[in-house]
Parts: sequence; C-alpha cells; structure tokens
Amino acid sequence: MREASVREAAESQGLRLTRYRSAVLAALQQSHDHPTASAVFRRVRRRHPGVAYATIYNALNWLKRRGLVAEMKINGGASRFDPITERHDHLVCTRCGALADYALELPRKVWAGAGRGKGFRVERYRLELFGLCSRCQRRAR
Repeated sequence: MREASVREAAESQGLRLTRYRSAVLAALQQSHDHPTASAVFRRVRRRHPGVAYATIYNALNWLKRRGLVAEMKINGGASRFDPITERHDHLVCTRCGALADYALELPRKVWAGAGRGKGFRVERYRLELFGLCSRCQRRAR
C-alpha cells in the first residue's frame, strides 16, 4: 500500500497511528530497499534523535500485525520490511542482498495446481528470484 492508502486503511480500521508509527511508515514509504529494523531505526532517528530502538521495533511489529506493512525473511538474514502489502514478487541479489520489487503474474491454474500432487491447496503465492543485481554484475567484470 502507498502512504496515503496505508493511513486511510489504518483510519478505516479505527487504528491510531502515533508519531513514531507514522515516522516508521514514512521511512518505509521513502525507501525502496526493503530496510531492516536497524535501517528503519537509523532513518527515523535522523528526525527523532531521542527515539529508542525498541520503539521502532514495536512500531514495525504493530504495523505488521495489522497488515499495514509486510515482513520478509530471505536466506535466514535479518527481517526486511515492505510498505507494499499487495501480492508482488522480489528480485534478490545473492551477492549484496539488494531487493527489488517485481511482478510476475502466473496463471491461476499453475500456482493453484502446484500442490495437488502433495495434497496441498495453494491459496496464494510469492516468488523470490535470485541472481546478481546490475551493480554486482558490473563489479564482477
């Protein structure tokens, strides 16, 4: 969700966005790198020097539990946060860890039928495609 729609969604659910929750949302909206909690903390701290790491961590968890941000865990690394909660996929650099949004729409019959042989009913999907980002490709040359 984009910033305006996140705020509207929160308000429509009767949720209160405190100053720090709003600051966390703003930090996520202004970034496109799917930051970790530590990176969000550093960004929020620039505008709110007295904020505690626990406050940011709690705000991220609060926003995640209410479906206002998404949490991703990739390759056992630190959780990364995404302000876009609609279905989309990611390109992941295996060298530097960069994440980029990407949408690859698979026909329903492909993903819905993927679990049939195992007795599993697939309800949704998310793809993570791994490779080298353009920056790491240039460095490798």
